This record gives sequence, structure tokens and C-alpha cells, in this order.
Amino acid sequence: MLNGPSFVPSKIQNAVILCHGYGSNGDDLMGLVPYLKQSLPQTGFFCPNGPTPMMYNGFEWFSLSDYNMAPEFVSNDYLDILVQRCEEPSKLLISYIEHIKKNFNLEDKNIILMGFSQGGLLALYTGLTTQNTLSGLIGCSAIPIIFEKNLNASNITKQPSILLTHGTSDEVVPSNGVNLSAHQLSKVGIKPKIFLSEGLGHGIDTPCLNEIISFIQKCCNN
Repeated sequence: MLNGPSFVPSKIQNAVILCHGYGSNGDDLMGLVPYLKQSLPQTGFFCPNGPTPMMYNGFEWFSLSDYNMAPEFVSNDYLDILVQRCEEPSKLLISYIEHIKKNFNLEDKNIILMGFSQGGLLALYTGLTTQNTLSGLIGCSAIPIIFEKNLNASNITKQPSILLTHGTSDEVVPSNGVNLSAHQLSKVGIKPKIFLSEGLGHGIDTPCLNEIISFIQKCCNN
């Protein structure tokens, strides 16, 4: 079972599960919670650590030891391999979601799955392949998701609301990745909301957080 820090209000009606980036941990994304909870008072926030420990109290969801992203994205074959690597950690994440649903008497419609960078790809993969439709998915500076050999568009029947945020100056996952993900999602009839933060590098800034809050509020009210 995954574990990590969380914030649970006295009355919880919705849950946001945040998946950290490569080499980071749940505490990193917990730093966003004081800002988020001001506008989402009945929302719980859960920040699990990835399954594989790394140095300096970091974790990974899957291996990125061969990651060397050029200004333009490497071949779809490599991105397809990364999608394949999501399969096992996605099973752990789904179990974690089920645990939260059971513990707090929530349903899939009460769950928003959010991820940053590596965690963003995992969040998109999990939300599109899980058995039930979650309320919403958020990918922040996410590694692009593509539908090739390891994830076929014809097998995806879920159409959750999706928000993709990215910095125009991202030096780790180039910002054109958001367009690649959007093009792939269009193949299954999903038109994600896209927000580009001008001058932002590989991160989440206040304009992104404002978009995230607005998106979560809409998901919670559906």
C-alpha cells in the first residue's frame, strides 16, 4: 500500500490525490495544500510517495534512468515505453484510491487525480484506464501520454474532465508536450483544458494553482 502525507478536513466531500515528480516525495506537493484548501474547504488532499525509494528521501513511480529529453521530444517509441512503465505503479495507485474511497465513504465521482511531471503521466494513464470514471484528471508539466502499442486509444472508454498546465520555459519537459497530449486525447474524444504559464519553468506557480482550483471546484460541483 502506498503511503504519504495527507490533509483531511473535519468534513470531507471530495479528495484530490497528488502524484509527485521523479525523485521527489509527497511532502513536496503537500506544500501546495495550504493554498488549495483555502478555496476547497471540504476537500481532502493525499500525497502518496512513489513505490521505489531513491536518494535524499526521494521516490520514483517508475524508472527514468534513460530519460534525456531534447528540446523536441524523442521518438514516440520511447514515450510509449514510459506509458508501459506506468502499468505497475498504476495498480498501486488504484488500490490507494480504493482505500481512500472506503475510509472516507467517497465515490469515484468525488475523486480528482493530479500529478506533476512523471506523476502527471501516471495520473493521466491511471485515470484513463481505471475501471470507473473519476471526476477529473490534472497533469502539471506532465510527460506526454501517447496511444501507441502499450496504450491503445480503442481500449479507452473513460472521458473524465482533464486539465493540463505547463510552463512555456519548461527545461525538463518541453511545453510542446502539452500539445502532444492534447492531440492524443482528441483521438478518444477528449478535449482537455490547457493552461500555459508564461515564463514558468518546470514547476507550478500561482497562475497554475488558480486554474487548478477553478477546475477542481467545477469537478466537485458536477
